[in-house]
Amino acid sequence: MATRRLQSVQDTPPAADPMKGTTPENSHWIVQLNYRNRTGSFALLFAAIGVHFAGLEHGWLAWTLLALQFLLYPHLMYLRARRSDAPLATELNSLLCDSVLFGVWIGWLGFPLWLSYTMLMGVTINLMVFRGPRGLLQSLFALACGIAFSAWLQPLHLTLYSNWISNLLCITGLSLYLMMVGNVAFTRNQRIREARDQLHESQETLQQVNRALQQQLQENTELQNQLRELADRDPLTGTYNRRYFDVTIARELSYCRRHGTSLALILIDIDHFKSVNDTYGHQAGDQLLISLADLLKRNSRGSDIICRFGGEEFLIALPDTDCATAAARAEEYARAFSDAGVRWQGQQINATLSAGVASFPEQAEDADKLLRCADIALYQAKKSGRNRVVAYSGEMRLQIPATD
Repeated sequence: MATRRLQSVQDTPPAADPMKGTTPENSHWIVQLNYRNRTGSFALLFAAIGVHFAGLEHGWLAWTLLALQFLLYPHLMYLRARRSDAPLATELNSLLCDSVLFGVWIGWLGFPLWLSYTMLMGVTINLMVFRGPRGLLQSLFALACGIAFSAWLQPLHLTLYSNWISNLLCITGLSLYLMMVGNVAFTRNQRIREARDQLHESQETLQQVNRALQQQLQENTELQNQLRELADRDPLTGTYNRRYFDVTIARELSYCRRHGTSLALILIDIDHFKSVNDTYGHQAGDQLLISLADLLKRNSRGSDIICRFGGEEFLIALPDTDCATAAARAEEYARAFSDAGVRWQGQQINATLSAGVASFPEQAEDADKLLRCADIALYQAKKSGRNRVVAYSGEMRLQIPATD
């Protein structure tokens, strides 16, 4: 009777394959466990049946068979399983052999009540531990086969009662066995609860780690957005830089082509900006640039793209805007800027703007040509005396060298 099999299942090595063979020096753990349990339980049955024999007339053959079955047989089954290439399968088959042999003994002894019940419970519980309800059916069938074989050897007879000492041994042994099975079940349930608690703690820890990772991911995303924003912005004025314009203008023009809309560029330059730096210092020039950037932001739409193009030049891209509308907007910028000026160390600094305007698709079909047209118009505004806005026209390309 295997008394600790449920408990031993919890101790199986995780990497072990129970169906693979083992060496004699390191036999399968189930084989080792069943060997100990079978040796002890069969010795108990030997004593119980021996006491039963004491009150009956049995010759040396019966005692020899009893000793072979309950004293030698467990060792033979152990050696057989240990030398097998599939020790677990061999051991489970040995349990079926136990059932057949117990059926032979039950039938031959005449179905003594406590001996039969003890052997019946022992083999059925053993197989149910490993195979569940299917093991119960297999064990009962094997017992029936053993009883049938016994009936073939000799006519069946009934000897329901046996020596009270034999009954006491059976009751004691079976009770101890069932209590140990109950203790194993309790231990197993306790381990399951501990494993469930550990799993719950692990889940909580995993959730905390996941929340931390999510927070870290969000922080990383925000940091990446900030870095991307810093990479796209001019650090002095906060407007977009040339890099951002080069990436964005292609996308904006592609949208305009698909939807048949226009886009205008205003290229602005602060007149005589070098003189401001020379007269008041570069910090004063920086304040003038910041003032112009703030003015452009206040007086532009959310869809407009304002860039510091380089030095004192600013570029505004106006989606869904034609050349005339963009020129009018540039005039507003120029008037507001010349009126505002900046205060620097107690002095009022005023400056003017020159601006060139060009639009897609009226003057150019791609970004490079559009920017070139706005640059030509700006050149014309400066050449004409500054402080003015000039919209590009086809005749202007003849007035400056192509490489200027």
